[in-house]
Amino acid sequence: MIAIGTYIKIQRMKQKMTLGELSEGIVSLSYLSKIENQKTEPNEDIIKKLCNRLCVTTDQHQDEAIGQLCQSWYELLDESSSEQEMEAGYSEIQELMDKNYSNHLVMFEIHKIKYFSLMNRKDLAASQITHLKETMDTFSLEEQYFWYLFNGRYSFFVQNYYHSMYQYKKAENITESYRLSEKIEADLKYYMSMTHSKLRNSLEAIEYAQEALKMYMKQYNFLRCARAHNILGICYCHIKLYKKAAENFTLGLKLAETVHDKTVIQTIHQNLGYLYASKGDSTKAIAYYKIVLNSSDVPSGNKMEVTALLVREYYHANYYDEAEEYINYGLKQFYDLTDKQPYIVYKYILRSYYYLLDEKFHHFEQLLIDNLLPLLKKQKDYGNYILYSELLAKHYESNSNYKDAVQYYREASQTYKHIAHL
Repeated sequence: MIAIGTYIKIQRMKQKMTLGELSEGIVSLSYLSKIENQKTEPNEDIIKKLCNRLCVTTDQHQDEAIGQLCQSWYELLDESSSEQEMEAGYSEIQELMDKNYSNHLVMFEIHKIKYFSLMNRKDLAASQITHLKETMDTFSLEEQYFWYLFNGRYSFFVQNYYHSMYQYKKAENITESYRLSEKIEADLKYYMSMTHSKLRNSLEAIEYAQEALKMYMKQYNFLRCARAHNILGICYCHIKLYKKAAENFTLGLKLAETVHDKTVIQTIHQNLGYLYASKGDSTKAIAYYKIVLNSSDVPSGNKMEVTALLVREYYHANYYDEAEEYINYGLKQFYDLTDKQPYIVYKYILRSYYYLLDEKFHHFEQLLIDNLLPLLKKQKDYGNYILYSELLAKHYESNSNYKDAVQYYREASQTYKHIAHL
């Protein structure tokens, strides 16, 4: 049961109404503040007057139906769902919430963090987090769990992996004293495995992914099993256990194909490309990258990333004509984007190979030193930071500039040691 003070506070803040505007002619400003902070319990007459000003009915005859709609929408909030479906569910529930007093309001508001993150509206997700911080001390244990979980998801989406892990640990602590469904706990373990993977904590990522996989297998949730196998494949790649990586990618691919999930299929094909590139098998790496590019409905970000990976593989395999072809393809894709900011790193990568092929070595050096390497460091993309530091070092070495070569080999080595101790 939602506390009336919490309910009034959330509705008032959503409507951008001040304490004074809501309290005027009904109660004193200080009394409304006490109501919102649950320091006093108002009588029914005051509740009715406050709700009337907020244009909300106190009649709860629709609350059960609202709860069922919310539950269906929560289950829909997933990367595999269409944005149209998620948005339609959100609009229907929001309209009901705006007019009816509901015990489901807090949980709905918390789930909005995940919804806005999935819809790539990070600004709205951040605003929702700020908005809810003022009422988080009134959350139930279940509400606290989802508060920390979706804060962690938001931090993951904005690439703040340390803060993401901190929030997930808070959620994990709640599960030690408060029992949630196995599906919900499995999702937390899967999210933690993803974050550990980003932080290059490969052993921890494998442990959490295996725990999540066991739970998903019990639920016959083939899509989530496929995702867990994908994470395991990535982690085994990181620690150079390529046979195990290939086994997990293959299993994940079969499961994703069983449920016809294009997103996971594309992701695993891309990671198989990465696997074979890591093993030095450019032919197979290129084949898998091209499968992704030739797939339908590839998101812009994936298309840019895979094109950059493909160019790198063509260049290092001495297929310079093909590298040039895909540099031009990738740059055209970039300039056709409406929002270019998230994909600038791929533009820098493509242009770096363009300068190498065109023997504009000064431009190549300046691009890496002034743009690409600082951006990779800022994004904490340590894997690529090492790769492009080494590329710059090898370039200097081939031109007998040993002083600068040593500097960037040292950069790569120090970064490798850093991620080994994360």
